[in-house]
Amino acid sequence: MTKNIKYYYSLFLLTVLTMTTVSCENEDVQPSIIEEEISSITQRLMDSTGLVSNVFWDTTFVVAPGVEETDIHYLSMKGLSMRMFVFKIDLKENGVELNAMMPYGSKGYGMQSIPAMLEYVEVPGKKVVGAVNSDFFNMTTGEPRGIVVLDGEVIKNTAMLDSFFGIYKNGKPVIGLSDDFEQYEADLQFGLGAGDLLVRDYDLAPLSNPEIHPRTGVGFTDLDEVYFIVVDGRDFDYSNGLTLSELAEMFKALGVKDATNLDGGGSSTFVTLHSLSDVFHIRNKPSDGSPRPVGNGWAILVNEN
Repeated sequence: MTKNIKYYYSLFLLTVLTMTTVSCENEDVQPSIIEEEISSITQRLMDSTGLVSNVFWDTTFVVAPGVEETDIHYLSMKGLSMRMFVFKIDLKENGVELNAMMPYGSKGYGMQSIPAMLEYVEVPGKKVVGAVNSDFFNMTTGEPRGIVVLDGEVIKNTAMLDSFFGIYKNGKPVIGLSDDFEQYEADLQFGLGAGDLLVRDYDLAPLSNPEIHPRTGVGFTDLDEVYFIVVDGRDFDYSNGLTLSELAEMFKALGVKDATNLDGGGSSTFVTLHSLSDVFHIRNKPSDGSPRPVGNGWAILVNEN
């Protein structure tokens, strides 16, 4: 009997040691590289830019009818880890809308994180399913650097920035130059300021800023499909950020007509509504360590039922 106990005890110890060894080895295993069945967005980035070396993983899922999210972890041609988050929003889909939002649901200036800002978005018959940050802003007062149009009302018509992104009263998207804002304002339902143009009439816009940062940008196609891209940065092991020229290449690969740069750095925020509960998830990893209070943002809405 004693021999049997010793035998099974020894066997148990051997099993535990084996499992521990395998567990320790798995902690050092690198993400496997995807070789097939990657998303259409990832495939286009690989085919049409010289920025993606290998894809570790990507996932595309439907947030709501007309709204898709794609998350990508890839190795850049520079040998750097990168994390990218993409919204594809089909404004032709029944009930899908983009609304500009300000802190605390007001028309005044202030600062609030995007997840908190979403709690104040109330549109009858609609629910919010996602959001991103938007304009650059004064980090003391919260005043946006660009124009502001809310529900057809021009709140701010002067800008310290090059461009703006907006939604016409007929629901179509537009990107225009701030200097030409007077030509657009009467027809805008929503509009917020933006920075450097990235793509103009399908061509890359001239860009000279070589700095690498977390990025947020927006672009749209002739089919009224809006793309929001957020790329994390400032974390070598996780994600390293992009230059403006690299972000422009990403948008051009997606076939956009026009694209522009939104506030990046610690402001970059990508939020999605959880599919099984009314909880907003911060999908990216803001470089400040938590979502930064910002001046405004864009909310994605769909029909409630």
